[in-house]
Formats: sequence, structure tokens, C-alpha cells
Amino acid sequence: MIKVKYWKPNVNEELEGILVEKLDNEGIYGSNLYRIKCDDTIVNVWGKKQLDSIMEMVQVGDNIRLKYLGVKPVKDYEMKVYELEVLNE
Repeated sequence: MIKVKYWKPNVNEELEGILVEKLDNEGIYGSNLYRIKCDDTIVNVWGKKQLDSIMEMVQVGDNIRLKYLGVKPVKDYEMKVYELEVLNE
């Protein structure tokens, strides 16, 4: 049975799996939503400005590793920062 959860990472936490779906204009804020299959779980990851920009190069079916690096100050707010690695062979 496939479980579904939302990713709420701590600093330096990683998520590795296959991108199975990219959705846009989801939820009450019209955000992007990325669905990543990790073993027997689908992990939903809400898009953020910096995450959306690095996820543009990823295609459905790609094996990826996503790492949450924390927040950094940008002008009048804090931006969540991610690192992405495509693991396709």
C-alpha cells in the first residue's frame, strides 16, 4: 500500500526518489506541488521560489535527491534554500 505524506524538512534533511508528478496552481496559494516516490511512500513537496527554479530542469521519471539547506535573508523576508541533484544513470 502506498502512503502519502508532506515533506516538512529540518535543515540538511534529504529526500531521494523518483519524481512522479509536477502539479501547478495547487492549494489555496496556487503553488507548485512535486510528488516524489520514495520506496512505498509518495512525498508531496510544496514549491517555493528557489525550489521551483531548480526543479524546472527535472523531468517526471527522474531520480533526484533534494536537500533542504535552511533559510537565508533576502530583502524583507527569508527564503527557503534547497539543493538538487539528478541521479539518473
